[in-house]
Amino acid sequence: MSLTESPPVQVKADRNGFTLVPDPAASFDAIVNYMRQRLEHSHDFFHKTDMVLDLRTKSLGSDEINALYEILFDKAQVKLVEVRLSDDLSFLAEGEMQRVRMRSASSEQRMENDSPIIVRNTCRSGVRIVSPSDCVVLGDVNPGAEIVASGDIIVFGSLRGIAHAGADGELSARIWALSIEPSQIRIADLVAVPPKGGKPVPKRYEVAEVQNGAIQVITV
Repeated sequence: MSLTESPPVQVKADRNGFTLVPDPAASFDAIVNYMRQRLEHSHDFFHKTDMVLDLRTKSLGSDEINALYEILFDKAQVKLVEVRLSDDLSFLAEGEMQRVRMRSASSEQRMENDSPIIVRNTCRSGVRIVSPSDCVVLGDVNPGAEIVASGDIIVFGSLRGIAHAGADGELSARIWALSIEPSQIRIADLVAVPPKGGKPVPKRYEVAEVQNGAIQVITV
């Protein structure tokens, strides 16, 4: 990249950490390569900081958000604390999840498009999130909480509640979490309850997927 060429990602700093703003015209590969280089060259500067991913002008899928999170964490143990979507998804911003829960007797949020629903905080008991595509949770899913998604479910925390991926019958859907110890997990019409008890903490995260007609949880 030349000195006059705009970077594929703007990195803005404030007193709370950093905000990443991808260029709307940049490819995802360009974004990933740029952030990998920045984190490698400035590891100590970014180490263990909080970051916000601003996607109000650049849409990314849940798999791309997950890949970017991996780079942030692996290179500098950066914590992704918020993902900002377009203005019509403002209920996902600071404090709004609580107000949405108070307005909804069933504690259920639905979106009318295929954008992933991104939940900024921990899902506590009694909360039910329904996504018509993928669902990304930037926190834990506590016992008594439920996540239902037509696509994948990605939890940047512990999954201890109920998660149902591929709710429309998609057997290739997956459930990702730093630790999977749920009340119940479902993929399409398959149901599994992982065994209780102590287990080693995974190095990165765990994935529940369908293998040979049954749900298996693997560490990656």
